[in-house]
Amino acid sequence: MTSTGAFRCGAWFGLILLFLCCGPASAAAEPRTLSSGWFLWDPYQYEEIHGDRRVLVGLDVELLRAIAARAGYEVSRDAVAWHRHFEQMRLGERDMASGATWSEARATYLHYSIPYRNETNVLYLRRGDSPHHGFDDVPGMLRAFTQRRMRIGVIEGFVYADARINDWIADPANAAHIVLADSDRHSLQALIEGEVDGVLADRVVAATTAWREGWRGLVEEYPRLRVSTPIHLVFSRRSVSPEVVAAFDAAIADLKTSGEYRRIVASHAFPVLLSQTIDRDWFRVIEYIGVIAFALSGVLLAFRGRYDIMGALVLAALPAVGGGVMRDLILGRQPNVLVSTPVYVLLIGGTVLGGLLFLRLLPYLRRLLHRSRWSEAEIARVSNRLVEVFDAAGLAVFTVTGVVVAVSMRVDPLWLWGPLFAALTGAGGGVLRDVLVQNRDIPTLKGELYPEVALLWGLVLSLFLTWHTRVIDPNHILIAVMLTVLGAFATRMAAVHFGIRSLMYR
Repeated sequence: MTSTGAFRCGAWFGLILLFLCCGPASAAAEPRTLSSGWFLWDPYQYEEIHGDRRVLVGLDVELLRAIAARAGYEVSRDAVAWHRHFEQMRLGERDMASGATWSEARATYLHYSIPYRNETNVLYLRRGDSPHHGFDDVPGMLRAFTQRRMRIGVIEGFVYADARINDWIADPANAAHIVLADSDRHSLQALIEGEVDGVLADRVVAATTAWREGWRGLVEEYPRLRVSTPIHLVFSRRSVSPEVVAAFDAAIADLKTSGEYRRIVASHAFPVLLSQTIDRDWFRVIEYIGVIAFALSGVLLAFRGRYDIMGALVLAALPAVGGGVMRDLILGRQPNVLVSTPVYVLLIGGTVLGGLLFLRLLPYLRRLLHRSRWSEAEIARVSNRLVEVFDAAGLAVFTVTGVVVAVSMRVDPLWLWGPLFAALTGAGGGVLRDVLVQNRDIPTLKGELYPEVALLWGLVLSLFLTWHTRVIDPNHILIAVMLTVLGAFATRMAAVHFGIRSLMYR
């Protein structure tokens, strides 16, 4: 054989050897897909419509995706009832599930990961029923439902946070007291329709379901019974090895220490909790008062500048919704605040018409003042103070709204963008108005302690949401929002009362 032929044979042999060595390694590098499932458990897992397709989203969906990626795996999901999901894992037909509570019976056919989050179970009752119950622990609840022959709604196949609840549900003697459902939505619907007397549910899921369905006026959480438990990933012993579970354990630990866990919770749990928090009558009333107050400031400028009615509408709309429109344009949020609801347009239009009519009738009103005990100066002073109070209230709620929108659009870092969008929502429209009328002083930017209030309290709320991810509690979010509104309102009123100016003002 010639040297050239030997070289060619050696080259081919080397290529074949390289293929044999690298082929299996390349195949091994491909991530293995584990089969899982999902059922409606909002906000942990639910579907959103994106364009013309449905997309599975939620806190557990994103956490599992991130954990699996760190462990070197992918997870496929299809819709399946919770009890059927676990039966398939027992048979080895499905590999894993998220959102599971520890159970000795389950541990015989499932591997458990280390906990990746916590959960709190509560009892939901029909609105107004809580005062009729005096128990404050699990044995008292079970005794009350047994002795009073009441029925309780539970999800079929669920393991709840307290073993005594699970034992009571499993006891055939209590079958008459138990109504099974495939989701918390169906359980709450049965509660409203009188088919059950109470519902055991995850606290966040129940609150979210009641909000989405418009049932918050019909049901309530029993305030004296809360049971918490760690939540795990579970794997079929028939189809998943302990080594895979160990890889997921390491991924969970790494996710929490890296800070990614905190980001996912803030991005996928807090938007839902914040939205349902501000979707309350008291918040909307304050928001509408603020819109009217902002619009009034534009009406006064239009009247003094002899603008026509269209000019008055523009000058009124800019401080009322201009900041929100700019915020939504920057974030690409659809629909923007101006067209999301006709309420804002109606409020602004009504304020302009009513304000201009009042100002036109002011000369006639002045004649009436001479016959009253109130002087014109006193009425002007009281009116200005009322406008300042309403304006401060509007600034406070718009501060919260700016942070909520920043959270819902998942901007990062929140501690930076949350305060900026709070200031833009609260004061940006006023700046635009003053620029439009060529006001050189621009009081919202020169001297007045105004945008700084929104920056400060937007930062406070943003920092709370950034770091408060260990416990996902709707009540904590509500308290944080209320404190932010009160803090921003008090700060602005203190600045007005004591004449506090901006730090840069001389």
